[in-house]
Amino acid sequence: MAAWFLLLVALASAVGAFGRVTSEAVTIPGSDSQAARDTAGAFDDAASGRQPVVLYAPAGTAPLSSSGQRRAVEEAARAVEGVDHVVAVTTPYEPGGGGLGADGRTGRLTVELDVGGRDITPETTRAVTDAADPAARAGIEVTAGGDLAAAADKGSTGHSEIIGLAAAFVVLALGFGSLVAAGVPLLTGAVGLGASLCLIGLAGHLMDMPSSGATIAAMIGLGVGIDYTLFCLTRFRELLAAGVGVEDAAARTTAGSGKAVVFAGSAVVAALAGLALGGLPLLHALALAPGIAVLVAMAATLTLLPAVLSLIGPRLTPGVRAGRTVRAARRARAEREAPDDKTPNDKTPGDEAPRTHAPHDGTPGDEAPGANALPQAEERGERREGPAPAGWGRIAAFVASRPWRCLLGGLVLTGVLAAPAAQLTFGQLDAGDKAVGTASRTAYDRVADAFGPGANGPLQVVSTLPAPASGPGDTRITAVTAALRTTGGVASVGPAQLDASGTRVRWQVIPTTAPADPDTVALVHRLRDETLPAATGGTGLVTHVGGATAAQADLNERLARRMPLVVGFVLAVAALLLLVAFRSPVVAVKAALMNLVSVAASYGVLTAVFQWGWGASPIGLEGPVPIPGYVPLLMFAVLFGLAMDYEVFLLSAVRAAYLRDGDNRRAVVSGLSGTGRIITSAALIMVSVFLGYLLSDDPVVKMFGIGLATAVALDATVVRGVLVPTTMVLLGRANWWLPGALDRLLPRLAIEDDGHDGAVPPASPAGDAPLADARSAS
Repeated sequence: MAAWFLLLVALASAVGAFGRVTSEAVTIPGSDSQAARDTAGAFDDAASGRQPVVLYAPAGTAPLSSSGQRRAVEEAARAVEGVDHVVAVTTPYEPGGGGLGADGRTGRLTVELDVGGRDITPETTRAVTDAADPAARAGIEVTAGGDLAAAADKGSTGHSEIIGLAAAFVVLALGFGSLVAAGVPLLTGAVGLGASLCLIGLAGHLMDMPSSGATIAAMIGLGVGIDYTLFCLTRFRELLAAGVGVEDAAARTTAGSGKAVVFAGSAVVAALAGLALGGLPLLHALALAPGIAVLVAMAATLTLLPAVLSLIGPRLTPGVRAGRTVRAARRARAEREAPDDKTPNDKTPGDEAPRTHAPHDGTPGDEAPGANALPQAEERGERREGPAPAGWGRIAAFVASRPWRCLLGGLVLTGVLAAPAAQLTFGQLDAGDKAVGTASRTAYDRVADAFGPGANGPLQVVSTLPAPASGPGDTRITAVTAALRTTGGVASVGPAQLDASGTRVRWQVIPTTAPADPDTVALVHRLRDETLPAATGGTGLVTHVGGATAAQADLNERLARRMPLVVGFVLAVAALLLLVAFRSPVVAVKAALMNLVSVAASYGVLTAVFQWGWGASPIGLEGPVPIPGYVPLLMFAVLFGLAMDYEVFLLSAVRAAYLRDGDNRRAVVSGLSGTGRIITSAALIMVSVFLGYLLSDDPVVKMFGIGLATAVALDATVVRGVLVPTTMVLLGRANWWLPGALDRLLPRLAIEDDGHDGAVPPASPAGDAPLADARSAS
């Protein structure tokens, strides 16, 4: 615990000294927009480019074109020039400046800084807007735009984390019946969250880390951190209830359930690693951030949690309910301890307490928590002792007895939810999709109203000449200028600018449509495929189209091409891991395909809510918004990794039950009844954490919140509770078929084996996992 405290102090100190850095820059190696950006580097521009500061004279004040307002604006510009990192300021009245709108009430200061986007901080923006106070005193509203606005709008998601932690605490307190036990997962989750966010913030100094990366990492890291601790804590309390000492119980929990955590966490990281096949630095950053969070959550579960359990273990010792549960537990324990002097034919149902280890098979699922929850009378098919199945025990029996009906019903439900995904298209967001009242949105709206929607997303056309130009009037240049101005969808074209060598020239092209409008993307393709080739044919000019809109279009196209490769890799990794874990090709392939069901349903919900705008208003959106291409791709990798948690937990219990008595149907019922409650509790926690992020103003964060919450909820209920068990019942013994050659190649793993042969404490005969079967003394 002291080591973790020192680590947090060191990381927090580093962040305090160097700051947490984010950048929205998009680099797409090999793309036309990247070539335009690289070519434009030959021009002597400031590191930041030209950042707008929007000036607006509201009704009741003199327009910016008046002499008094002009003096105020020019005084403000001189003051801004004195701000640290500002190298030049151009007023709306100067040639090459931002200009004035048609009504004379909107204008732009153009600010150039010696730092790039990732180094523009909220303090920099505040200093610039504060320096513009002479304009503000004249009644002019001053709003930062561009990267300055993005820095100002960086908000904390602390309220979302607090909501997630509070919801998790309620679920855990109700489940464990103990405030102390409920606090343990929150402690490890919060410590892991703090450490991972510090690491991600520092990583931003080394690579372009988008602001949404840290938020997505917080969502996933907090969710898995609490879930991993929940699984281990449940096992720890089971061991305490069986009379195991606190330190031994902590060690056995780490040795057994800790291995399952490593397996599940490694699956998440492996799935995220598949994003590297996308070949984009943006994907690398968005995969690295949650990957760091998952690794830190694993480390906290394996090192911090055992220390906490050893320290407060006595307060986590569960009591037992009076009545049938306690009598059943005592009877089962007595029967395990009694000498076995009966022949198999003489044994009663209570004589054969379920074994926790497969007979030297070494397969996973040994000592799976809750695997013994099936009522013994039902499990052995003999006379019933004790209460009838309840909760997940009843659900499991129902599903297993009607597999075709339940399977078809589950497929219909998920099919309906997944149907909108057929119309999912990749788009791009712009500042017009930001929340009303943010600097980015205010600046965007005012510029669009005064200068047209395309002014918020100018395109940059860059050409390289084989020989230096004689000047802007060079016929090779004027031909391109004329062609650009006559292209449909172009509102205006700025004058051609030559670099010092005269071999590179650029034009600023203002579209007639907004950056996020599909027509703007169509214009990019029209310029590349028709206008520029026709204008430069035979001249030797090499021309590229760049700018933020062109870069986003190239990004989406690259993602669409690489998505099948990433999906195939993640599917293969998931199937391979499950094959190694459960030594069953059928189970591995079926589980990987089942994961596709929950992913498809989440894509459908994502399409309906965001692309179609169904229910957009309740989550803080004004209407439909485009879905960036990296959102579905990152969701796919994350969801496949997260689904492994529940898959491993359920299949471990089913496998253990099958190895115990060789009956596939009973094994499925036993596994589902024993793990259903803890899986749904863990999923409820994760869903609560994800939905808490709907309070964010960032549409991308909302997309991940809705998409991940939908997928996890479906995966833990419909997929794990209906589709997986019904298909396993229908497949019968084929679930466990393993070719001899493959049997010899595969290692024998025991994910839940803690190295002890002692029996696992029996779960409640009511058919639920022992999550809430006890009440702590707290």
